[in-house]
Amino acid sequence: MTGTPVTATPSRPVEEPRPAEPPERSPGRKDRRGDTLVAALFISPAMLAFTVFVIVPALGGLVLAFFEWDLFGTPEFVGLDNVARLFTDTAMWQALGVTAMFVLLGVVPTILVGFVLAVVVNVNMPGIGAWRVLYFTPMIASAAVSAIIWVNLYNGRSGLVNQFLALFGVDGPNWLADPTWALPALVLMMIWGALPIVVILYLAGLQRVPDDIYAAASLDGAGRWRQLWSMTWPNVWGTTVLVAVLQAVSFVSGSFEVALIMTDGGPLGTTQSLALYSYKVAFTERDIGYGSALSLFQLALIIGVVVLSRAIVRFRKERG
Repeated sequence: MTGTPVTATPSRPVEEPRPAEPPERSPGRKDRRGDTLVAALFISPAMLAFTVFVIVPALGGLVLAFFEWDLFGTPEFVGLDNVARLFTDTAMWQALGVTAMFVLLGVVPTILVGFVLAVVVNVNMPGIGAWRVLYFTPMIASAAVSAIIWVNLYNGRSGLVNQFLALFGVDGPNWLADPTWALPALVLMMIWGALPIVVILYLAGLQRVPDDIYAAASLDGAGRWRQLWSMTWPNVWGTTVLVAVLQAVSFVSGSFEVALIMTDGGPLGTTQSLALYSYKVAFTERDIGYGSALSLFQLALIIGVVVLSRAIVRFRKERG
């Protein structure tokens, strides 16, 4: 019986097992401590400046609101007398009304104009970068420099504003000396200075809106204006709330610097905001205690605006 020859199959070389790679070492406690130390070193200068120039003066103002002090003598504790004086001070109520007018006349136009400008520059076309830079030029100058520039623009018949109106046969008023037009003139200047940051915020909000909703709206026959009102505006509502809060705070606090330089609160107190009034009480009349109480009252108003805005956002989310 002849058997079938068996062919030996060559054996494969046995591979030596590779050593297991060590697992990636997670950052240890020493590494985290080092990162924390580096971060603390970076932010410490800013925190030191914030503590020295913001927190300490704020705490000092809170304490001085309960004292009567003329800046040179010994402070005398008067309790809540300065707080009670707020409600009987007619000049304070007038300054509060002026502050409210700054906010009412300034915030809404700033939001609307800033939104429209952001929509205009939120396109891809040649030269749009130059237009965006042009919109941001008011941020270059400080509020003091801008105020001086606008004083010259409003300067009677020789100012560029009245010269421009004269081209259309309009005899412009003496803006900063007219009790009717002084406040609107200051508000217009503040709107001009606030538009760059508003446009930046709205541009960021617009670029988060998906393009799909515009394509769907176009298929349904919605025109550009309908898309702007029904699609774009609701999708940047969160940005609008943020802009409204920031600009309300800006018009409350920023009215001090602008009114001090451009009109010094005149004419007849029509541009004297609460911030400017508290400054004059503290450093012109040297009533530091009552000036501190006025500043704290203004701070309470700002906190109230922020709390109200948060309540509105929460209410809208619940209904949505």
